[in-house]
Amino acid sequence: MPNGPEPGTTTYAERTLRLAGRTGSAAPQPLPQPWPRWFAPARGVLGAAVFALGGAPWPARAGDLTGALLCVLAAAFVVVHYVAVRRSRVLAWPGDGGGTWERLTPTLVQAALYGAGWLLAPPLGRTAGALASGALLGATLWTQTALHDARARAARRAADAG
Repeated sequence: MPNGPEPGTTTYAERTLRLAGRTGSAAPQPLPQPWPRWFAPARGVLGAAVFALGGAPWPARAGDLTGALLCVLAAAFVVVHYVAVRRSRVLAWPGDGGGTWERLTPTLVQAALYGAGWLLAPPLGRTAGALASGALLGATLWTQTALHDARARAARRAADAG
């Protein structure tokens, strides 16, 4: 047996349980993965820019330039998410686990605050609504991402400590 015990033996089962980290209980839950440190600000700023620029009316003279800038910002927003997900090896599913409600709550908060920003549109105009909703969405994205990252790093430190 140069590579260890054969599958099907008691020694194999004991080694497998020991490697899993718990003997006699369920397999350990994977620790949440921290995002790269640049991800929270990039996600917030790009999200705010894309949604504020995309919702605001622009003069005809600036239409082509604004459209090109919006496409570049939207592509950067997607690329930032792709790079962070590939680098961190995390699933692009909202939330940290739990039931459906716990996973969808952050997304629902983002949608509610984005919609709340548009409440400024009737009294102050479409531009104010777009800027407010973009700023609220960007702040929410930044905050939620930073909170997830802080929880993931704390869980990693706790696991490493003991």
